[in-house]
Amino acid sequence: MKKVFFGWYILAAAIILTAYNSSIFIYGFTAFITPMAATFGWSYAQLSLASSIRGLETGTLDPIVGIMVDRWPARRLMLIGICIFALGVICISQATNLAMFYAGFVVVGFGSAISITMVPITVIARWFRRNIGKASGILAAGFTLGGLFTPLLVKAIDAYGWQNLLVYLAVGMLVLGIPLSFVFRSRPEEYGLLPDGEAPGDVKGPGAYDFSTGVKEALKMRAFWYIGITMLLHVGALNSVIVHLMPYLTSLGMERSSAAVAVSIYSMTGIVARIVYGVLSDIFSKKYMLALSLGLTTAGVIIFSLIDGSSFAHVVLFAIIFGVGAAGNSPLRSPIVREYFGTKNFGTIYGLVAVFTMTGVVIGAPIAGWVYDIRGVYDPIWYIYSGFTIVGMTLMLTMPPASRELSPVSS
Repeated sequence: MKKVFFGWYILAAAIILTAYNSSIFIYGFTAFITPMAATFGWSYAQLSLASSIRGLETGTLDPIVGIMVDRWPARRLMLIGICIFALGVICISQATNLAMFYAGFVVVGFGSAISITMVPITVIARWFRRNIGKASGILAAGFTLGGLFTPLLVKAIDAYGWQNLLVYLAVGMLVLGIPLSFVFRSRPEEYGLLPDGEAPGDVKGPGAYDFSTGVKEALKMRAFWYIGITMLLHVGALNSVIVHLMPYLTSLGMERSSAAVAVSIYSMTGIVARIVYGVLSDIFSKKYMLALSLGLTTAGVIIFSLIDGSSFAHVVLFAIIFGVGAAGNSPLRSPIVREYFGTKNFGTIYGLVAVFTMTGVVIGAPIAGWVYDIRGVYDPIWYIYSGFTIVGMTLMLTMPPASRELSPVSS
């Protein structure tokens, strides 16, 4: 019986940690906004800024962490990142003012930059080559999996209070994360393997080759800027809808429990779609797959803007279309960076692309919250963000194809 390739175990560990994080701070954060506002009397813009601060911290540190991942053992970094993450969650739970609240999100951002984004994504890019799209799609599905717990999170907040619940979640992160951190391994070559589990000398054809783009060279390439700007625009729109989904629907008169179900529908749709994107990106052009994702996101945001709160079927239609569109960003990001720039400096280059992603996270949700605070409604912000995704789709359709002279991979 053939032994299971160890890269799949790494992927499984990454999925669990990613899902846990997203259930709290990505999809689940929308369930915390209204209770937090009730506790402190803070505005939606102030609370949305907390999510942006976490993204800002993560994005700012990603280039630095990327360099660390290219040089330091993955297990050591994972253990450090998980402990920092849990500490940040506890800090948020104990906050009594905005400064302490934001400081907690800074700590969480530091921990997640290490243990949720850069280390798992970089390690998976090293352990998979032919199956990079599939692996990235499955990992991204784990990210979306966290959204399925939003209805449970709403009930837990109502039962225990959001502050007590965060303490429990911090302990849970340590219980899960510390053992899982020991699963991570930096490179398959250290164990006499090549990506996808092939033994040295067994790989023939294009799969036996790779290339490495220098960091300075990457910064001069049009593709780097096209990918970065597209990520900024796409993530800016996605994060705004995700953070404000429940506040927006409840502002239209929908019950919180019904709005939470909408998050679950969107998440379930995304789980399947992310895997499909990953599989198809191993077959078709990654830039065209990303363009398709942006086009569907545009349609989803427009439908979102037309919801009147009286028809749950309208909400379901949005959740499905937006879920399929949004699903493409995460599983395609790592493969397209690997395709254009190679693996040797992957951590550093991916970290630089993450600066654009961070910018989208930072500017998106607070602007939507500010519009609501000023106008009392979210119009016309959803139309503006649909314009963002149209620009991103255009960039992907006009980006030059990846074309590099291949050179053998060093083992």
